[in-house]
Amino acid sequence: MTDSSAKLTLTQPQERNVTTLPTPPRWLFQIGYWFRIGFSLFLLLSIFIGVAGCSSSTATVPWQKATAVVPEAVIEQVIQSNTDMDVAQAKKTLLAWSVDGKEDKLTLFNFNTPNLCGALGCLYTGYWLRENQSAVEVFQSYLNPNLPANKPLIQVGDDRGQALPCLEVLQMEGNSLRDGKAERLRQLNYCFNGDRYQLADSQISSFKHKER
Repeated sequence: MTDSSAKLTLTQPQERNVTTLPTPPRWLFQIGYWFRIGFSLFLLLSIFIGVAGCSSSTATVPWQKATAVVPEAVIEQVIQSNTDMDVAQAKKTLLAWSVDGKEDKLTLFNFNTPNLCGALGCLYTGYWLRENQSAVEVFQSYLNPNLPANKPLIQVGDDRGQALPCLEVLQMEGNSLRDGKAERLRQLNYCFNGDRYQLADSQISSFKHKER
């Protein structure tokens, strides 16, 4: 066998192993592209639903940006009287809810920040706003906003003959929410006594979680 024949024999298997794959059709690239888009949208939607589910317990309370509800001077008073936070920073997250009373308005404030939450709950305050008078704090309490779905944290009740309406506050009895087991909610009724809000009475009701 000549040298040239040996070289040909050695190189022939290598030439047989080199193959050229066909280029995938364009429609396959398009399917892959739209699959990635759809999967990304699915992830975003899942995150949104999860966040909405966590906050559904307080969705029935019509909180608004405090800057859209009360004057800047009142906002600054509320922040400085209840927190050590920077006023400009606290304004960005402070929420408010204003309700009519027999004499002007009661405005509740939700500081909406983990800085003012602890073992007792999160800080909520209420101010009596009267025309041509300084805002007066009449309610302050630490409340746990984590409630079952469709259970409002705060509702307005009767005024019981006072200038401002009572507040019906729902709170969990116990420390956990367990699926499929009966739990208890306590309704705390805070009523205005002419000077500030105080606990007037409370009731307990049971409910059962839906199994997931």
